[in-house]
Amino acid sequence: MTSEETSAIIMECNESQNPQDAVLSKVKIGDDGTNLPKLILNYFEPSGSHPDPAKGTSSTYSPQLNKLFANIHKDVKIGFETDFAPAQKSYIRCTQRFELEEYQNEVVKRCPNHSEPNLFNGNHILTVDSTEPPRNVIYANDSDGRPVVCIQYLDQAEHCRGEEFIIRFKFHCLSSCSSRRKMCLLFEVVHDNGDVMCSHTMPVLISTCPGRDRFRHEKKAMMEVIDADVEEDGDDDPRGDDDGVFLVEIDDPRAKELLRLFMAGLELNDFKKLD
Repeated sequence: MTSEETSAIIMECNESQNPQDAVLSKVKIGDDGTNLPKLILNYFEPSGSHPDPAKGTSSTYSPQLNKLFANIHKDVKIGFETDFAPAQKSYIRCTQRFELEEYQNEVVKRCPNHSEPNLFNGNHILTVDSTEPPRNVIYANDSDGRPVVCIQYLDQAEHCRGEEFIIRFKFHCLSSCSSRRKMCLLFEVVHDNGDVMCSHTMPVLISTCPGRDRFRHEKKAMMEVIDADVEEDGDDDPRGDDDGVFLVEIDDPRAKELLRLFMAGLELNDFKKLD
């Protein structure tokens, strides 16, 4: 993982007078503690989200995976900060691309089922709400033919160091439409002359149930870590031996009680077999 992909998680309570802007928490992503110019993202958890991330939500961010899980056609609110004052006429450029190197030369755009040829941005998977507040948003293709979205800073205050630049995004195609290839978002602060001042890359999965997918992906990553540890230990597998003896270490009192009930059920079942 590169320094721009390193995540520092800060949870902050944020109260708002506008119910649409009510936020449960804000996740700060990309502050790696170095002195290099950096683009820091603030992901806003949707208001009214269920406390359990596996339940219904329009979007959710996984700190463990440094990955955004978003629902199609739903708002995703992200704030941008820089640790320097961007030059006049700077803008945020957003590009969606495939994450794996073998597919990075391919263009990411909407599938035929989600494409809207009659719209000027009908092939863009990513669109921006340019009305709140009003912003100058440009939809174009870069030199490689990739659809990009460019959002200009609103006023001089947003160029100042520490001023947050908030944007509402929507995704208009599913990750499964691209043969389930891993996707990512590339955010760049670009000078008017084309120079990239800093950037940040965030993996993203677009689906109809982001909470469920986050839970599944985190569980899969956890099992991969466990399996890797077992392979390193070789014969010292803590999960059991050929005689069917298992060693289970539990610190959580609630988990201990569940295990006790489970073992009691096994013993009862053994007695029934003897009868």
